[in-house]
Amino acid sequence: MSTKQKLVKEFQILGLATLALYGVLIVLSGCQSAPPSDQQLKDQAAQTTEQVRKNAKEAAADAKVAAANAERQVNAIADGVKEGMKSPASSGPIDINSASPDQLATLPGISGDKAQDIVSKRPYSSPHSLVSKGLISETEYHRISAKITAS
Repeated sequence: MSTKQKLVKEFQILGLATLALYGVLIVLSGCQSAPPSDQQLKDQAAQTTEQVRKNAKEAAADAKVAAANAERQVNAIADGVKEGMKSPASSGPIDINSASPDQLATLPGISGDKAQDIVSKRPYSSPHSLVSKGLISETEYHRISAKITAS
């Protein structure tokens, strides 16, 4: 169920609760021996309105949190798409000893500057040499290790 659908459902429930409360007030007013005074009706209406206003504020706060979460998720998806578009076609692993800086920059997390550093510190005896030479972190290495080779 989407966030919008959840909000619509919450507002529908809030509306039904308000109607139910008014119904109870009407029934209670009919059960009394004397009709409620104008002041009693005014007080009851004020209490009901305050409760509805409080519930609406809570629903708005929940909607704001849900919108922020949805925005974060959309941004994560967009970042994944960008990274996927940046990745080279499945033509096999990139040789870090012979690839151009542009080819190296297609690897996830490898910027143009980092690609240039990789080229300038050649040769490499193994792909893990990128870590031992301090060019990338172990985490970055694990992200690209299946996509690189050192011939």
